[in-house]
Amino acid sequence: MISARVVLLLSVVLLPVGCGGEKHLPSSNPPEYTSRQAYTAPATAPSVPSTPIAPTQLTELERLRSKLDSLEAGQKTKGEGKKVTFDPNSFPSFKGVTNPCEALSRLAHGLSSIQLFSGNEGAALKNALGQEANEIARRMDEQIAEGLKHSLGPGAADCPISVRTRKSSVQIDRVHPARVVLAHTTPTQPFLLAQTTIPDPSQDDYDVNKPPMRRENAPTGWVGYKTTDTMMRIGKQPRTEGIYESYDMVIATKAQQCPHLEGPDLKGITDGTFEWSFVMYRRAMGQAVLYRRHVVATLKGEVDDNAKVKQVDFDVTVTLQHIGTELALYSQSYGSTGHFTLDQRTSLPQEFKIITVSDFSESGAQANDAQLIGTLTALVAYFSGQEYHKAQQYWNHPNTCVEIVFNPATKTQRFAPNKSYQVKTELRTKKEQTVVPTKFKEARERPREGNGRVSPREADSQPGAPTMFTYQAPASRVRHSGFRVKTVSRAGVAETKDGEWELAPADYVLEFKSHIVQEPLNLVSGFGMQMSSNGFDAHVQATVPLQHTEDRGWVGEGVMQYATRTKTQAAQCEFRVQGTGTTTFHVNGGSISSDPEPFSVNLIILPGQSGEVLETHCTSGNTLKN
Repeated sequence: MISARVVLLLSVVLLPVGCGGEKHLPSSNPPEYTSRQAYTAPATAPSVPSTPIAPTQLTELERLRSKLDSLEAGQKTKGEGKKVTFDPNSFPSFKGVTNPCEALSRLAHGLSSIQLFSGNEGAALKNALGQEANEIARRMDEQIAEGLKHSLGPGAADCPISVRTRKSSVQIDRVHPARVVLAHTTPTQPFLLAQTTIPDPSQDDYDVNKPPMRRENAPTGWVGYKTTDTMMRIGKQPRTEGIYESYDMVIATKAQQCPHLEGPDLKGITDGTFEWSFVMYRRAMGQAVLYRRHVVATLKGEVDDNAKVKQVDFDVTVTLQHIGTELALYSQSYGSTGHFTLDQRTSLPQEFKIITVSDFSESGAQANDAQLIGTLTALVAYFSGQEYHKAQQYWNHPNTCVEIVFNPATKTQRFAPNKSYQVKTELRTKKEQTVVPTKFKEARERPREGNGRVSPREADSQPGAPTMFTYQAPASRVRHSGFRVKTVSRAGVAETKDGEWELAPADYVLEFKSHIVQEPLNLVSGFGMQMSSNGFDAHVQATVPLQHTEDRGWVGEGVMQYATRTKTQAAQCEFRVQGTGTTTFHVNGGSISSDPEPFSVNLIILPGQSGEVLETHCTSGNTLKN
């Protein structure tokens, strides 16, 4: 059985509340983004239906929209705000939610257009819409429900989201496919997904155009998106001829990828915005009605020293408007400020708090107003929270938003055995190059621990007071001798490669190359035997970085490559030297001087042992090796 409470379903801000006009908050967005142009890609403004419109209809639409826009532009700034008692239970709870379908079902309770026609202004709107008023309200709910569902992405594509039922004496048409509705059940399970057949006999009287939802990515430096969902109905039967309806919904949400520092306390801040817009335009029997709802939120996410979103402050303005050929202009708005936190595991919003509300009607904040604020705040927080969570994942990837800066810079100090080096270290944002308060941790020698000594292992760094690390070099230099460090901050994470400081290569490098040629020698032994000392052709090459020591001067070692081949000569016995390979080439001490000229080098060189082989070959077939 379907309860009468099924009517409490999907329409976002269709509850008329007494207020002033729409407000536009000062924008902290980059020049390419404004509340009227969600992203850099060309897009239709939220207040203009993006479906095709005949020229005569467009003229009427533009005339009505111009009146709403002129009122909006002339409205005063939002008041100081009026504190009201606000029931935290007015916020939909996301506790226990594990998927987008569940989240959207939690929002459904407060997103209904059931009160669309309440009060004097609502009655005037209903009268202007005529006999189709209830059907139009249902289609609004349906369009909003579908738009919200598809804006959540592929994970919500098959969510069984419904619209409210409508009163009708028409018998159920078994030919039309079933619709899914949400029925109220118990406090612990507030909505039940059920199947029933609720035909729409009017659909055969109209040509319906519903293009795929358009999705645009946020501009560079932001995470987020803008979705635009449209639907148009044009009458095609005699009784519907001349009727035109269009529905247009926009959701745009984004957050900065990298935090910046703000205020005297240098808080880590990530700006964000949220915009929701719904427009219905209807023309029938020479009468036109334009219905518009607009939610704009400016967001500031505070990032703690663990690089996590601590809370997100919001400043929301909601505007409700309608106007028609014979419908008086109606425009009211309200504002609210507060904050919410994020569940770090699910990215769902939690711990909502309203601080102030403003611009309510003379009767003050009624129960339906509180319900509307709670639902809209949850809507803003849910869609924005997902983008803040994505941004948090971005700046937690090492070295994307911040970098470690050393003074003196890495690879600018020459190695000297056992020498101590003082290195000032601080963290800066990559974009603004602002010094970030942080604690450096896990300072370690590299390329392996124990290669010299770095201290301290962790230390605080503040603007104007960088951390001072001391690195004592080892007695013998190893490639990449130095230290590494990492940090997690309110502006992001930095570690590994960009957190390394190392000593520069040695001042001098000895390059040794030699080509030795020995011609064969013929000998006659005391026994009259002809012998040959074969010649050889040898190539030797070595590269040795030199380091200065106090006791022996310049020392070093490197790899020497050699290749020796013999030159044979016919004889009864031959001596052959041959072999290829590598060996260690040592510089055991010495001096280098460039003053006075000429440049002089006096080094003690120990080439090391090679793998060359001396063989004696005789005509008897015997071979002796040494």
